[in-house]
Amino acid sequence: MIVTKIEIQKNNDDRVNIYLDDRFYCGMSLEIVMKQNLKVGSDIDTAKLDNLILDDEKYKATEKAVKYISNNLKTTKQIKDYLKKKNYSEITINYVLEKLKEYEYINDENYAKSFILTYSKKYGRLKLKSLLIQKGISELIINSLLEEVKSDNLELVATKYLKNREINSNTYVKLSRFLYSRGYDFDEINSFINRLKGR
Repeated sequence: MIVTKIEIQKNNDDRVNIYLDDRFYCGMSLEIVMKQNLKVGSDIDTAKLDNLILDDEKYKATEKAVKYISNNLKTTKQIKDYLKKKNYSEITINYVLEKLKEYEYINDENYAKSFILTYSKKYGRLKLKSLLIQKGISELIINSLLEEVKSDNLELVATKYLKNREINSNTYVKLSRFLYSRGYDFDEINSFINRLKGR
């Protein structure tokens, strides 16, 4: 088929519309068109052009993913979900994830370390694990990293909660519920409350 027209898109100077035999065929980045030396009069088969379209999709998806992670760290799952919402194909998504890993733009273990460092003074191990699983971090990574979380964080959280509160049996019940909601397990909670009661 013959390329009969290449026009710059109205809302994006970096992309062009390509017409084959006077019919619109696809949009594509100007960079790929220039690299492939596509021009009006070029004879190209659609199979080759479809491969260029896939390359173009990969290029666009990678750009979007890099922009998405530019403000803060993201997990592999978060980026995958983001690209799925943008309707990119599985082939393109896998390509982008591999590229981002290759350039160390995503690293689930580093993400989990940073997350735990930020939130371990606020949440217990159970809550941290639950939140990280939701973000797609493997349990193997989570369990390994949570071994290093200090158990005395519970005491800090509880002390802050108890500040300016009257200490009585009702307060202990409310404290127990609060700490459980923050992801501390019952053994940790009961041990701490028993120490408070002087047992």
